[in-house]
Amino acid sequence: MNQILHSLAIEAEVCSEIKSALDAVTHRRLDTLIVDWNLANDPTRVVRTARKSSPNSNSTIVAMVDADTETHALLVRANFMIHKPVDLDLARRCMRAACGTMLQERRRAARVPVDIPVIARISEIGTLEARISDLSIGGLALQCGQPLEIDCDVSLVFSFPGADGVVRIAGRVVNGNPTGRAGVRFSFVPEEDLDLLESWLATELAKLEDAEMPVAEARVAPYDGDIGVLGASSNRIRPST
Repeated sequence: MNQILHSLAIEAEVCSEIKSALDAVTHRRLDTLIVDWNLANDPTRVVRTARKSSPNSNSTIVAMVDADTETHALLVRANFMIHKPVDLDLARRCMRAACGTMLQERRRAARVPVDIPVIARISEIGTLEARISDLSIGGLALQCGQPLEIDCDVSLVFSFPGADGVVRIAGRVVNGNPTGRAGVRFSFVPEEDLDLLESWLATELAKLEDAEMPVAEARVAPYDGDIGVLGASSNRIRPST
């Protein structure tokens, strides 16, 4: 695998304890996880921990399996499988596909920094004037004049800079702080507004990154030498948190 990772310009850092692997998949944003599946070491625990974590619930998972472990990897929603003994050519193709999926997910989750005035209707509060400070296909950061309660419903109406028409979005507050900054996850976007949002974000992201596979830094944390967790990152776009 080192040869394949090197060919994709991915550097690997190895951690030798399960604690560090579980900490990585729980707290750090890892675009791709590579798991060498050995049932004796309970790899399911690492993958399920990643799937339940906020940073890595949608991370691409590559499982290195044999005939006895393939089903186990599928049950925890592995996206790609490399069969052992490893055929380098097939493994290389699998990793290139995984990198493509990683890049698509990274673009989907990427937030574009903005400064957009917005009219926000907040449940149990009413209508407020606020500003959007970053925006993605699935959510945004809202700056209000007062703190917002977690789980409160939000309706937003705003226009994109340099674009015609208005966008109407419904969402829910998922995090916030006493200064009035709140993270909003979208719950409903009308189809025509979603098309406009996707088009505008694609244009803005194209300004922030080259349309190439990112040169990545990877961290690999094996579980007792058998389970690996790989996280690829690129500084060209900023991932959502």
